[in-house]
Amino acid sequence: MSEDKIPISATALRAEDYSSDGKNIIISLTIKYARTERKYSVPVECFYDLIVDLQRLNATKDAKSIESSIQLEVASNSAEKIEG
Repeated sequence: MSEDKIPISATALRAEDYSSDGKNIIISLTIKYARTERKYSVPVECFYDLIVDLQRLNATKDAKSIESSIQLEVASNSAEKIEG
Protein backbone atom coordinates (compact mmCIF):
# COMPACT_ATOMS: atom_id res chain seq x y z
CA MET A 1 0.00 0.00 0.00
CA SER A 2 1.37 3.39 -0.92
CA GLU A 3 1.99 5.95 1.79
CA ASP A 4 -0.28 8.56 0.21
CA LYS A 5 -3.34 6.31 0.56
CA ILE A 6 -3.92 5.80 4.26
CA PRO A 7 -6.87 3.47 4.97
CA ILE A 8 -9.88 4.83 6.81
CA SER A 9 -10.06 3.47 10.35
CA ALA A 10 -13.29 1.65 11.14
CA THR A 11 -14.43 1.59 14.76
CA ALA A 12 -17.43 -0.70 14.29
CA LEU A 13 -18.67 -3.15 11.68
CA ARG A 14 -22.00 -4.89 12.26
CA ALA A 15 -24.20 -7.24 10.28
CA GLU A 16 -27.69 -5.74 10.57
CA ASP A 17 -29.98 -7.92 8.46
CA TYR A 18 -30.50 -9.73 5.17
CA SER A 19 -32.04 -7.94 2.22
CA SER A 20 -35.62 -8.91 1.38
CA ASP A 21 -34.45 -11.28 -1.37
CA GLY A 22 -31.75 -12.80 0.89
CA LYS A 23 -28.97 -12.12 -1.63
CA ASN A 24 -27.37 -9.25 0.31
CA ILE A 25 -26.42 -8.54 3.89
CA ILE A 26 -27.05 -5.09 5.28
CA ILE A 27 -24.00 -3.97 7.25
CA SER A 28 -23.36 -0.84 9.25
CA LEU A 29 -19.96 0.77 9.39
CA THR A 30 -18.79 3.44 11.78
CA ILE A 31 -15.50 5.15 11.03
CA LYS A 32 -13.13 7.04 13.26
CA TYR A 33 -13.75 10.79 13.47
CA ALA A 34 -17.29 10.47 12.07
CA ARG A 35 -20.44 10.79 14.09
CA THR A 36 -22.65 8.89 11.71
CA GLU A 37 -23.04 5.24 10.95
CA ARG A 38 -23.28 4.28 7.28
CA LYS A 39 -25.26 1.29 6.04
CA TYR A 40 -24.29 -0.77 3.02
CA SER A 41 -25.88 -3.63 1.14
CA VAL A 42 -23.20 -6.22 0.38
CA PRO A 43 -23.73 -9.38 -1.73
CA VAL A 44 -23.40 -12.57 0.30
CA GLU A 45 -20.74 -13.82 -2.15
CA CYS A 46 -18.47 -10.98 -1.03
CA PHE A 47 -18.42 -12.44 2.47
CA TYR A 48 -17.34 -15.82 1.12
CA ASP A 49 -14.43 -14.05 -0.59
CA LEU A 50 -13.67 -12.17 2.63
CA ILE A 51 -13.54 -15.43 4.60
CA VAL A 52 -11.13 -16.93 2.06
CA ASP A 53 -8.95 -13.80 2.27
CA LEU A 54 -8.94 -13.91 6.09
CA GLN A 55 -7.96 -17.59 6.04
CA ARG A 56 -5.14 -16.81 3.60
CA LEU A 57 -3.88 -13.98 5.80
CA ASN A 58 -4.02 -16.23 8.85
CA ALA A 59 -2.15 -18.98 7.02
CA THR A 60 0.52 -16.50 5.96
CA LYS A 61 0.84 -15.25 9.53
CA ASP A 62 1.09 -18.83 10.85
CA ALA A 63 3.69 -19.71 8.23
CA LYS A 64 5.81 -16.70 9.23
CA SER A 65 5.43 -17.65 12.89
CA ILE A 66 6.54 -21.22 12.18
CA GLU A 67 9.45 -19.95 10.08
CA SER A 68 10.56 -17.68 12.94
CA SER A 69 10.31 -20.56 15.41
CA ILE A 70 12.43 -22.79 13.18
CA GLN A 71 15.05 -20.06 12.76
CA LEU A 72 15.19 -19.56 16.54
CA GLU A 73 15.55 -23.31 17.10
CA VAL A 74 18.34 -23.58 14.52
CA ALA A 75 20.15 -20.61 16.06
CA SER A 76 19.76 -22.09 19.54
CA ASN A 77 21.09 -25.48 18.44
CA SER A 78 24.04 -23.84 16.66
CA ALA A 79 24.90 -21.85 19.78
CA GLU A 80 24.77 -25.02 21.91
CA LYS A 81 27.14 -26.84 19.51
CA ILE A 82 29.60 -23.95 19.61
CA GLU A 83 29.52 -23.78 23.42
CA GLY A 84 29.52 -27.54 23.99
